[in-house]
Amino acid sequence: MVVTHRLFALLLLLLLLPPALHAQPARTFAAQFVQTRTLPGFDQPIVSHGELRYSAADGFRWEVSKPYHYLFQMRDDVAHEQLPDGTQRELRPDQTPWLKIVQQVFVHALAGDRERLRQYFDVQITPTGDGRNVVLIPHAQAMAKVIRRIAVTETRDGHPQQLDIDEAGGGHMDIRFTPLAGTPGGAP
Repeated sequence: MVVTHRLFALLLLLLLLPPALHAQPARTFAAQFVQTRTLPGFDQPIVSHGELRYSAADGFRWEVSKPYHYLFQMRDDVAHEQLPDGTQRELRPDQTPWLKIVQQVFVHALAGDRERLRQYFDVQITPTGDGRNVVLIPHAQAMAKVIRRIAVTETRDGHPQQLDIDEAGGGHMDIRFTPLAGTPGGAP
């Protein structure tokens, strides 16, 4: 289960990459989510609910509240993870290879470094009437071993509405976001 949560954290941090392709990357975002994951060999999808928060000051927070509790937070060079059994761990990029990759890509994305981002992904952007669709196909070796394709549907202001992830092993993840009231993209 820990590897699954790390994969979720990696993929969810990648969620924030497409707004970086805007001239002014989003500085804050908060939403409730419903995540549906299908896995090869399983008849029923796994559905979880929770909340995502990001701000430049506080970092990234991904919290699953149903059907179990899981928390992943990342700020600066440190990530904290709380597993469903209550175990808490501190993760550092210099000791955790998957987190180092996430950190490198995340930092470049939030800095709006489009060229650096394109070193990791083939990026396809298609404008829509009320936003755009962004498809990221990893060509960085480590990411391509886990992710085949990421598709993000965004609003005009660059906030994600839906995230579809095709995993290299045949799994699929669909995450739908509802911005929280009082936050950018949310109801007043």
